[in-house]
Amino acid sequence: MSTEQANKLMLTVYAPASIGNLSVGFDALGLALAPMNKTLLGDLVQLTPLADGSADDWQLDLTGPFAVDLPPDPEDNIVLACCRAFQETAAKRGITVSPLKVTLDKRLPIGSGLGSSASSIVATLEALNRWHDHLLSTLENFRLMARMEGQISGEIHLDNVAPCLFGGLRLCPPGSQREYALPWPGAWRAVVCWPGTKLVTKEARSVLPDAIPRAVAVRHGAQFAQFVHALHSGKTRLAAECIVDHIAEPYRRKLLPGFDEARVELRELGALAVGISGSGPTIFALVDDSDIARRVARWMGANYQQNDRGFVHICRADLGGARSIRG
Repeated sequence: MSTEQANKLMLTVYAPASIGNLSVGFDALGLALAPMNKTLLGDLVQLTPLADGSADDWQLDLTGPFAVDLPPDPEDNIVLACCRAFQETAAKRGITVSPLKVTLDKRLPIGSGLGSSASSIVATLEALNRWHDHLLSTLENFRLMARMEGQISGEIHLDNVAPCLFGGLRLCPPGSQREYALPWPGAWRAVVCWPGTKLVTKEARSVLPDAIPRAVAVRHGAQFAQFVHALHSGKTRLAAECIVDHIAEPYRRKLLPGFDEARVELRELGALAVGISGSGPTIFALVDDSDIARRVARWMGANYQQNDRGFVHICRADLGGARSIRG
């Protein structure tokens, strides 16, 4: 047990929300989010020892505004699956990992397009690894996170896991388990609106075609390359112009009531780009002016948000990624 554990006997890890795809980078780009009002927009996982006399098995407690939407059976919860996967990985190395009490503070809505499952997975495995004095290397733990995320979405893609763990804007080439940091313009803000409704990732992927026309693929590839080049060159306006989705948005837009109107209205308000966050139904607008950000946020709250569960946040890039916080 580390000194930190001995002193506190408690460890809490926060993992931020994220925008997957970012329009121009289908399954390959992700941005970690940090609301400007300091709200913790992401899940927290707290580890504590089991109480004396309790059963010698993992204990999962649920709290937070979206805990009610989680499966009632703990064995169906991805957090408990992560605990067992970490334990099994350690056992293969001849190391015994004893069960703990795990508390998930579920602050991200499920099926929102904000990396909800990735946040739970990253917070859990990062907490377990820190509790056990970094038993796994960063790359090993990252790969375990990717595998657990694949169990939720049906296939491994890293555009939520990577920014959630490492922070910032991350390029995650599909088919590999590598990721790369991209520069994020300091003046950019992402205004995100979750309408308060759910859209399951598997459903959103089911509307996509198995193949796309060659002209679309060529245009997408060139635009993606131009986006990366523009960021590295400091050409922020050019980079913003590249944030257009030719792959998924043409098919997913019909699943998001009000999205077409939002895209038109928010651009007229001064947004640099408007797109679908991950699989939706959350949408985002990029802005580089604080007044425009506030106007965009007000419009989203009045016109795209559908109920009291929904929310709007003006965010910067969260450069810290997953991290320990005071419980």
